This record gives sequence, C-alpha cells and structure tokens, in this order.
Amino acid sequence: MAMLSHRHKWSALAVLFLPFILAIGNFSDLPSSSYHSSVSEVRISFFATDDHNRSVEQFNQEDFAVVDNGLVIRKFRSFSHSDETSLDLVAVVDMSESVAPHFMVGLRDVIQLVSQNSSVSADSISVVSFSGTQPAVICSGNCGGLAAERRLLGLRAEGATPLFDALSFGADFISHRRVPGVRPVFILFSDGDDTISRTSGAEALQAVITSDALIYSVDLGDPRNPSQGRAVLQRLAQATGGRYFPVRDGAANVLKSVVDDLHASYIVTYQLPSRQVGFHSLRILPTHNLKLSFHCRSGYYYEKTIL
Repeated sequence: MAMLSHRHKWSALAVLFLPFILAIGNFSDLPSSSYHSSVSEVRISFFATDDHNRSVEQFNQEDFAVVDNGLVIRKFRSFSHSDETSLDLVAVVDMSESVAPHFMVGLRDVIQLVSQNSSVSADSISVVSFSGTQPAVICSGNCGGLAAERRLLGLRAEGATPLFDALSFGADFISHRRVPGVRPVFILFSDGDDTISRTSGAEALQAVITSDALIYSVDLGDPRNPSQGRAVLQRLAQATGGRYFPVRDGAANVLKSVVDDLHASYIVTYQLPSRQVGFHSLRILPTHNLKLSFHCRSGYYYEKTIL
C-alpha cells in the first residue's frame, strides 16, 4: 500500500488517500485533503508477491522502481522493513439477499476466522455485518466467545446491500481503535454489489483510505458468472493495497496472506519528484525478477501550500 501517514514525515504537500476511479458509484466527487510538514517527501508502504501469489519477504531496493506520475524513481532516501508489527482485523460481512447462495460458506469462514486461529490475538478481531439500512457491530474484541458465535450463527441473508455505507461505518469504527505499529485491515465478505447506500463509492473509499486500512476482499458472488461486483471487489483491494480472493480460498488462506503480507512489508521514501498540482499516480515495478508483483496504494495528491 502506498502511504503518506500523518504519523510520519509526509511530503509538505503530498497527500496519499487515493482518488482511484473505480467503475462503481460516482468517484468524481472525491474531495482532497492535506497534511503539512517541513519535509517534501513521499512515503510508500508496500509488499511483494511472487508468481504463485505468495508473499516475498526478502528483496532489496535494487529490485524495484517506483513510477510516480510517469516519472521513474530509483534513488530513494530510505528503504526499511515496515514498523507495523501487529493487526487490527475487522471482518465486514455482507448478509444481504444477493449473497444467499454462498452466505453459509462465507459465514463459516467468518466463524473460523474469529474462533480458530492463533496467528492473530482474539482481542484484535471484530465483526461488522450489513444488510437493509444499518451496519451493525456483531462483536468487538470478544469474537471468539460463545455469545458472539451464537450471534453469527443467527445471521440470515436478507435485505438490500449497503456496501458503501458499511465500509464508511467500518472506517469510522476502526479509526477509533488506531494504535501506532498496528495495521488496520478489513476482510470484506461480499459479492460487491451495492444497492441502497446513502454513501457514495468515492466517500466510502476516502473513509477507508483516511483510516489507513487495507481491504482484503472475499468474493461471495457466483464464480461461474463474472460480474460488476467482482470488479468492484478487485478494485477496492487494489486501491487500498490489499488483495482479492474467491470464496473457495477459505478464511485460513486469507488470514495467512494478511499475516504474511504484514511481515513482508517495507517502507520506501523519496524526494517529491514533481510539484505538478493534482493527483500523482503510483506504481511499483520489478527491475530484475519480473515474476514479482508489488502491492501499494494507487496515488497521492499534491497541493500548493496556502500561506
């Protein structure tokens, strides 16, 4: 994920929150924001995967180049392992009518996620569900208990799909739990089809970016019929620096990927290469091993300081 975090020295004028234009909702109204510092520096957090979609823990700064708004960056100010060492996981669970055919599979995955893992502390996992008109917190930090499991087993797939409202709700929820050194992650179980949200796609994505969270999306849609929802889930994951998974991969593999990606993450910084006002796109490309894929957020905004 590409990151210009207010917890670190940002570019004085570079703001990373992604105006990534998705083929969902209206993203043209995504508002900009700014953070100010005395250092003109871009800071990117990212990880790499190989051609088998496995995290790659060891590589060096000669193995990649950053493409910032079309300019190739090879000279970096710093390159180091990420300082995030633990996770704050929120499972965001679609329980609308449209996911009914695969709802029970997804629900079993959620229960496995919160009750049968040892790689993530139980008090760092929460579950938010959504359908109809109101997202709801099923459990927060106590999801491994019998009471939470009974609530999960009592869920039913019914109603409309407020996906964007749920992402905005989840972003607000996870922001209030923010702790330095802890990576916030949404594991989104959905088919990607929003039908009723008051929040636009742009507003929901901005909220997630502001919360610093990555989205790992798990597709509950029909795998035999590619849909717009699938594209939405893939692009949400890509936009935030996360990953997309079909439901058949299972919760254990998704969680393993989240943990592996955390341990394999790096931070790179470099001087702001251009003072062109507006959106600067970001990509990280391999320079030697072309089987590597690098995952980061998709850009940042540069704005002039108003004195």
